[in-house]
Amino acid sequence: MSPRLRRHCTPSCKIVFGYIIAASLWIFCGDWVLFKLWPDQTKIFELGLFKGLGFVAFTSLALFLLLRKNARLIFKAHMAETANQVLPTSIAKIFSATPVIVYSLEYHDGTTVPTWVSSNVEKILGYSEADTLSLDWWEKNLHPEDRETAIRESVRILQGSGGSHEYRFRRANGSYLYAKDELQLIETNPSDKKLFIGVWTDLSENHRSQLEIKSYAERIERAMYNTVTVIADLTELRDPYTAGHEARVGELAAAIAAEMGYDEDYQQGLRIAGMLHDVGKIGIPSEILIRPRRLNTAQHELLKTHAEYSYLLVKNIDFPWPTAQTVYQHHERLDGSGYPRGLKGDQIISEARILAIADVVESMSSHRPYRAALGVTLALEEIEQNAGRLYDSNAAAACLRLFRERGYEMPDTNKFDTTFNKIQETRSAQLADH
Repeated sequence: MSPRLRRHCTPSCKIVFGYIIAASLWIFCGDWVLFKLWPDQTKIFELGLFKGLGFVAFTSLALFLLLRKNARLIFKAHMAETANQVLPTSIAKIFSATPVIVYSLEYHDGTTVPTWVSSNVEKILGYSEADTLSLDWWEKNLHPEDRETAIRESVRILQGSGGSHEYRFRRANGSYLYAKDELQLIETNPSDKKLFIGVWTDLSENHRSQLEIKSYAERIERAMYNTVTVIADLTELRDPYTAGHEARVGELAAAIAAEMGYDEDYQQGLRIAGMLHDVGKIGIPSEILIRPRRLNTAQHELLKTHAEYSYLLVKNIDFPWPTAQTVYQHHERLDGSGYPRGLKGDQIISEARILAIADVVESMSSHRPYRAALGVTLALEEIEQNAGRLYDSNAAAACLRLFRERGYEMPDTNKFDTTFNKIQETRSAQLADH
């Protein structure tokens, strides 16, 4: 077969051509071969029968192979034709039925050119496909508060190999939704033009659910704080001469923790512990709490039991902080000279170390039934002189900086709802920004 004919010959043609050659050779050369093998002329009938059966077997096998090969070719051609007809339509239908918008764009030399967007963009955002492919459509519909950040993040993603970011986006009806925008680099051609495929998802429902959960959590936290306040108020009814002591200790402890670099959650835990650290005094006789003279030894030992009473009252409340242990240990000292268990060093948790300093400073600077207020100056000298022996060195240093360098003043109020409200307002504002 010539090279030119071979190039245009299909597999079926090759099979047919091979069959013709083989059959011709069998017909013209078969008798000669048989007579050479068996010269006896008396067996001519048997030889002819053998040759005929062999020819039938050969042609049957050749026909089987040809038909099977042809059936495979027809099936492949049918599948290819079906795919060409069905896939474009099916893909478009799939995209239009999904809750996400799929799009593609090109990026080159700082310029972004949208090239394609799925047809469901009109259903989700209310814009036509032609609108979304205009160059400034995306930027002008970003939320004003998110525009700068979203554009900056988009440039970062396009200059790399992809990524994702979230922002608020305006629908055609003027309302805003919360979106997640994900881009993935597909290819870069020799001219450094990048092709990206993007998936744009509406997260409004998820975002709304998160806001509702956050609001519910804030209400629970408010209820907890109000409950703690009521408990502290009950304690003050037993010891009216120290009204506001618990709240001031909690606020000072939180300020010391902030100076030490602890986060807001840690500080809030100290505020709660401060409100509850003397709740055990409810079990101490009133005549001891309001006694205008110094207590004798037996009375003082009875008063010291308030730390353990506080622990017993608080331990079954499931706070997110170690509140029970904090109130239990706030009279412990590093050298083991404290009470009620004589704990030393690292046996005392950090919250209790900070609360102990806040308690000493507030107590010394405030009036008591058996003495006048000693003042903040003497209180700070007490902390400075015994830092590292009775009090934690880092917490003591933070307390001294707070008063001497930051100008901190002890709050002159019995209620700290304002502080708590400020914390809640700050959290809500941060959440709204996102």
